[in-house]
Amino acid sequence: MKLPLALRRILAALAVGFGSTFAFAAGFPEHPVRIVVPFPAGGSTDLVTRVVASELGAALGQTVVVENKAGAGSLIGSEYVAKAPADGYTVLMAGLTNVFLPYAHDNLQFQPLDDFAAVGLVADLPNVIAVNANTPYKTLADLIAADKAKPGSLSFGSAGVATPSHLVCEMVNHQAKIHLQHVPYKGNAPAVNDLMAGTIPVMCNNLGGTLPYMGSGKIRILAQTGKTRSPSVPDVPTFTELGLSGLDTGLWMGLMVPKATPKPVIAVLNAALVKAMNNPTVKEKLAKLGAAPLDPSPAAFDERIKADRRAWDPVLKAVDLKKSK
Repeated sequence: MKLPLALRRILAALAVGFGSTFAFAAGFPEHPVRIVVPFPAGGSTDLVTRVVASELGAALGQTVVVENKAGAGSLIGSEYVAKAPADGYTVLMAGLTNVFLPYAHDNLQFQPLDDFAAVGLVADLPNVIAVNANTPYKTLADLIAADKAKPGSLSFGSAGVATPSHLVCEMVNHQAKIHLQHVPYKGNAPAVNDLMAGTIPVMCNNLGGTLPYMGSGKIRILAQTGKTRSPSVPDVPTFTELGLSGLDTGLWMGLMVPKATPKPVIAVLNAALVKAMNNPTVKEKLAKLGAAPLDPSPAAFDERIKADRRAWDPVLKAVDLKKSK
């Protein structure tokens, strides 16, 4: 079938503008696409990725495989994708940890953000500060007052050094001028178990990792990150509501590709992502994980990264993650 003249002119103009990369993108993707998750299977980032991957594959007309390459706080998986062929077939599910990596590691062989091009944001999973329900802390103000009365007397658990759960509590320390002491664990699950048992009084965690335990009656959430309250916990105020700045962002996740990936290929991936994120089933599944869909445009992703760098820089410098490891 002969294409309409107007469409042929548009395609010709694109071919001139993009050269050989347009011809390459015209057949993309010709085989399965991999999304690398730089965390273990079963975690929040992995679960969100698997929700999106199926619909993304349907939109692309190809299988989308999720591959876990965990280690070093997302460093291993992120570096793997940064050094992969820039052809659109290897995609990273990046996250807030990519902002933290340069502060946690010396002699990086890549730039955890600048060596990538944005495809689009996927979802935001709020982080929360929670306490054992048997503690007397009914509000964040109660917790802050208790630590100020006896500085450094309270500890908080996290999923490990340089994880969002660690640094959210450090941001609370920074903004509230308190001294909660960090107790790193090897993952969220053991920390949550100790929180419920009363071994530690406080924990910062992502909402998805906290929700399954809410019915136990052993955990009380005091505050959550984000500009607005999560529909999953509408009675929990945001840190901003409680007067603490710098915690507008949660555990965001977004797709990125090696920086040299042709723009037409990125456009194909972004169009598929937009279609996937508009699917009601995807939105419903994300909501069950406590995640909220985000604007999937590359421009929104770039702005999010800039905002996070501004917000987290003073905290990351103050904590000195390289000494904490």
